[in-house]
Amino acid sequence: MTAPQHRSHLADRAQRLEAAAFTLGADMGDIKTAVDQLPHTIRQEILEYTEPVFGEIMAGNASLATKEHLDQLEQRLKNLMDTRFGQVDAKLDALLAALQ
Repeated sequence: MTAPQHRSHLADRAQRLEAAAFTLGADMGDIKTAVDQLPHTIRQEILEYTEPVFGEIMAGNASLATKEHLDQLEQRLKNLMDTRFGQVDAKLDALLAALQ
């Protein structure tokens, strides 16, 4: 259901989010601020990513997905987010360990 260009677009956005949260030249206060803002930033990115897709569906330019399609999409997104959050957690743990 998700086109390949959307997958690469999402990966690019996730990399930019990580870069924003873990800039090398930032001091501890900036890193804490970035980490605190990360959930809001991720939520905003998800909305910006999904809004055009739902807009196309509502405009009738795309077919509506079946429950099975949505279940598969939900599982794929969950797996991708679990992987991404795991990578972010590992980077944060490494960063915190280095700062200590």
